[in-house]
Amino acid sequence: ETPGQGLQRLESQPAYDGADFVRPVSTNAPYGWERNRPVMRARTEGKPHVVVVDFGLKFNILRILAEKGCAVTAVPATTRLDQVLALRPDGVLLSPGPGDPALLDYAVELARGLLDASTTGGKPLPMMGICLGHQVLARSLGAGTFKLKFGHRGANHPVQELASGEVHITSQNHGYAVEGARMTREAEVTHLSLNDGTVEGIRHRRLPVLSIQYHSEASPGPRDNVYIFDRFLEMVRK
Repeated sequence: ETPGQGLQRLESQPAYDGADFVRPVSTNAPYGWERNRPVMRARTEGKPHVVVVDFGLKFNILRILAEKGCAVTAVPATTRLDQVLALRPDGVLLSPGPGDPALLDYAVELARGLLDASTTGGKPLPMMGICLGHQVLARSLGAGTFKLKFGHRGANHPVQELASGEVHITSQNHGYAVEGARMTREAEVTHLSLNDGTVEGIRHRRLPVLSIQYHSEASPGPRDNVYIFDRFLEMVRK
């Protein structure tokens, strides 16, 4: 294949920002996770139950949650709010996945519904987002998202946590980022990329809700960033 033919073939492919890539990679039906493998249904007796919305998740997210004593249920990306709440979750995690978050109105609507459910009496529902899940959550809080000129790929990306000043060395794989300036005043930026200043984490000021852009479930070396799961589970167990 000549360079010209290769370029022509690339130009004939669908635009990356013109297709929903989440639906094809999400699970078709809910399933549980136990003993390092999928099961038909999670056994929730005596364990905090975490529902993971699958936008293209990595199994290591489910492994980590199970290792930390959770009952885990993964559900399709298009799961409705009432279906998630019917599972009686103690917490909800919005997973990583591919593509442009601006095309995922159904996911943003779910995140917004979960936030609203947390403000209408009873115990607030803890939520966590990772990568695409972070972007979806940010959009539900009023933020915009934009395509990076150069995506963040691979390991060794320095991210600063603003409250402590601590720098985390992270694994990343995304082509879009959160535009934090438009977020509701009830949300705030918690982490920034030291490479280009883009938003790497947010939290809700009042509700038990947080998210990060980098991959806390990835382990390019030491499991430095699993700490964010501990923070999420602290909120779940309160």
